Amino acid sequence: MKNLKFLFVGIALLTLNSCMDEDKILAIPPSGALVTITPDGAAVFDLANISGSIYSGELNDATLNVANYELSANVYYKSTNTQSSAATVFSASSFPSRLEISAAEALAAMGLSSSDVTPGDLVEFRAIITTDDGRVFTHNDLNGDARGEALIGAYQWDVPFFCPFVDADATGSWKATATWPSYFDEPYQNAANGATVNASVSGDVITFNDLWGPGKDLTVTIDRETSSVVSATTGSLGDAMAYFSGYTNPTLTGRTAAVYFFSCTGQFSIALEQCVDQGCFSSGSDTILTLTKL
Repeated sequence: MKNLKFLFVGIALLTLNSCMDEDKILAIPPSGALVTITPDGAAVFDLANISGSIYSGELNDATLNVANYELSANVYYKSTNTQSSAATVFSASSFPSRLEISAAEALAAMGLSSSDVTPGDLVEFRAIITTDDGRVFTHNDLNGDARGEALIGAYQWDVPFFCPFVDADATGSWKATATWPSYFDEPYQNAANGATVNASVSGDVITFNDLWGPGKDLTVTIDRETSSVVSATTGSLGDAMAYFSGYTNPTLTGRTAAVYFFSCTGQFSIALEQCVDQGCFSSGSDTILTLTKL
């Protein structure tokens, strides 16, 4: 009898709990909107061929609720850290859809020409997506999980202007200037600042000979298709740092994310990370190097 009483109580509690859970169920919010892109064209805009340099790819409605996709573009001017006015360059209302836009078309839409930009400037593409129930999404609505170069969401991306790397433009004499944090004052930094050095080119490698002192070179490896820097390294620049003798075999290594070496401009700048056997310092301790062709 006692067990039967507990069974009735248990059933009553379970029933009550089930009712309460149903009362707490929230409506499933509507999904967002995502258009994906599979690029298959140029990764850069070649200033030597603006009509034939085409960014392209296939767009798809990943959430099956997109009524309209509108893509705008503006130029980011690297030297002045400013932007041009934006203009609409593409729109689609059915998917899959084909995107093809040349550098010339993008510039014309913004009222610009090739003479208004220089290598290293960017075309910043930004999208506005409208869903079939009227909601609007932009790249500003993306959270941290939906951002990043590895993602294929067609909300935002940049295409840099570049010029093809020419060996003759890079070979020869360069003037160096360098800045570094006041707490570092290494002999190799002082040797580089104000130095005139000779550069040689072999394949994808440019060597600035004796930049940090006799026998202490800076070696820069590039991707010739985009003029982007793959690596920038030195050998050991001394037995130990003057800053602290416990830090041995100092080297400098380029922070190469989105760094380019455009030979046609006659200038190359890069942030160099200070490293030792014991590890590397943070970006606040970088040496900033600028080389200008003479």
